[in-house]
Order: sequence, then structure tokens, then C-alpha cells
Amino acid sequence: MFFNKKKESPTGLLSEPREQHYVFAHQGVRQACVDNPLQFFSLMASEEQKPYLAWMWDVCAKYVKNPSKELRVDDVVVTTCRMGPYPAVILRMPEPRAVAEVHYIAAVLMVNGENELPPEDAGIRYFTLECGINLDGTPRTVFCEWTDEDAHLNFGDGPQADVDAFAQAVAGKLSA
Repeated sequence: MFFNKKKESPTGLLSEPREQHYVFAHQGVRQACVDNPLQFFSLMASEEQKPYLAWMWDVCAKYVKNPSKELRVDDVVVTTCRMGPYPAVILRMPEPRAVAEVHYIAAVLMVNGENELPPEDAGIRYFTLECGINLDGTPRTVFCEWTDEDAHLNFGDGPQADVDAFAQAVAGKLSA
């Protein structure tokens, strides 16, 4: 129905984030990382990656009023890599269409990759590159991090929405 449709602003972006996109990136994936980081990283590097992402996507859909029919978990692209000594997972999200929707997520396991077995209580750092707009209406990215205390830190203007530029920004925060 017309009253449920999100309106586009003069910038071409929707006036509000699509719930499923927002919840998946800001809550679902982050909670999976925090609850059991070793399991999350193991699954992201295994043949179970796609089914696990699909399961998380479906769980997030149950928590929103209007699950998106246009978004598909198959549009989430996963890259595993290292950022210095740390194992990392980068997720490229479906293209953001509203402020606060996410271009990229980076989850970084805060254990030295040289260790044979990571500790059970291994911590993570969770970064997002979000869609934003400048005061003049032009597009921008916003570089953010979620902390262990559920605080959402906004570092201001982010790099271009490119996986290499995002990875470099995350690596810079890790070494700071």
C-alpha cells in the first residue's frame, strides 16, 4: 500500500532506513560476533557461510515490521582477510538506499593470528561504513564502530565506499 512505502528525499535516498538492512548490519551480525566470536569467524571461513548468513537474515526479518522483499542475503558478499596480525571478516551489504544503512561491515577478531588456539573469550572490534549526506545534500560515507558496551562511535567522514579504502580505514583504527 502507498502509506507503507518509504519516500525518496531530494537526494535520491529513502527518508528512512529499510528495517531489515539496518537490523542485520547494526544488530544481527554484531550480536553474532559478540555472542560467540570464534564460532562466527569459523563459520564465515567455512562452507557453512551462506546457510549461516541466510539464517541470520531470516532471524532479523522476524524482528522487523516490514521485511524487505527487494533485499536478498545473496547480495551480501563476504571477504576474509587479515588486518595486521588480526583475522577479519568484511561484509559488503546490498547497496544502501538511506542514511544509516551500511555499505560495509568489518568484524576483527582481536587475537594475534600467530597463536595456535585463540582464547575462548577473544574480543572483537566491529566497524561499519554507513551511508550519509552532507548539509548541502551531497552523499558521503560515515565511518563508525560499535563498542563492547553497545556504544555507537561516529568517527565522521569515512573513506569512499570501496572495500580496500574501508579496510585501510579499519586498519588505521586498529593501529592507533
